Amino acid sequence: MGTAIEKGTILVHRVFDIAGEVILARAEELFSGDAKGPRLKLATDTRKAIIIKEAPLQVDLGEETLDLLDAKYPVRLFARIWNYGVISITLEIAIPAGMDWDRLVKIAAALEKSEQLDLIAVARKDAMKKRLLPALVNPAEWEINEDYITYIIEKAEGLQNPREFIRKVDVAALILAEDKERLGEESRNFIIDSATQYSSFDLAIIDWNSALLIEPDGERDAADVIEFSLTHLLEFRYYDDMLGRKLDELYDTMETKQESVVHIFRNFYSDIAEDASRKYMEFSEFLGRVENSLKTVGDPYLAVVFRASALEFHFDDWRKSISRKMETLAQISQILHGEVNTRRSHWLEIIIIVLIAFEMIPMLVDLWKYLQGR
Repeated sequence: MGTAIEKGTILVHRVFDIAGEVILARAEELFSGDAKGPRLKLATDTRKAIIIKEAPLQVDLGEETLDLLDAKYPVRLFARIWNYGVISITLEIAIPAGMDWDRLVKIAAALEKSEQLDLIAVARKDAMKKRLLPALVNPAEWEINEDYITYIIEKAEGLQNPREFIRKVDVAALILAEDKERLGEESRNFIIDSATQYSSFDLAIIDWNSALLIEPDGERDAADVIEFSLTHLLEFRYYDDMLGRKLDELYDTMETKQESVVHIFRNFYSDIAEDASRKYMEFSEFLGRVENSLKTVGDPYLAVVFRASALEFHFDDWRKSISRKMETLAQISQILHGEVNTRRSHWLEIIIIVLIAFEMIPMLVDLWKYLQGR
């Protein structure tokens, strides 16, 4: 498009679930020499700020060099440790002054395909997890992780009017990292029409895999809100997967029906139901944390960014899926409890009949002797 970018940043996120919980105070002690600045507050000024309850700990991870399109780009790395057992690794790449928009689109496509990004992020995550072990509650690791890219433009040709700017450049190609095919007008307009503005100078376009933020003052609050939402998306996916596996386990158990005399006093189904109840309470607590952890104070723009992220990440769909699985799990658990209790009742009846029979043996023996003596 021929539009030069004078100043901007690319934030590449990789988000990992490593434990049930992280004790942040202990983590802060472990990383006391590496922790950078105060906890995340997402504050801009006294009139507009948002507050994250249990704000994450930020840790500086140094620098790397990334190979992209036959060029080397310096990368600053930092991580955020979230109390709900998540680590987000961020690779920050400065957009070289004067970079053409078309070149930025090609960089976006290269970032989507880069294996080096994943290797760097996983290596840093593994090193952090090893160091964090004393601060982890129920350390474990889910094989799935989330990835996301946020493009922040601070200065560029024609940026005085962001609405006109996004129509002049091919925003859809950047958001979708499509450097080969020119997208149709419908696809381009759909992405452009999703733009959100607070003032006449800033703008946010948030999609499933990436976002474009126009921030002339260099603020990172909106980018931080997107990262915050991304960590919760990973947790939604984790709980949905966990409940799916738990249901599969119940179905397998129902098929085998291996409840026998040996298990009269140990209800295997009950063990599963109790575990499901713990998971239900854990997820309910997580939902409450999602709803209460992000508080807006006088800044509708950041609230809109959070809602837009939640919409793009399909939070409501994940909630509904998890709720359906929880209801199914509860119903199946109740059925299994009823079946096992019925079986136990039958065994108790048999035991009572046997005990009565034993009690009657002496009486029958005496009766037999009496009849023999006559």
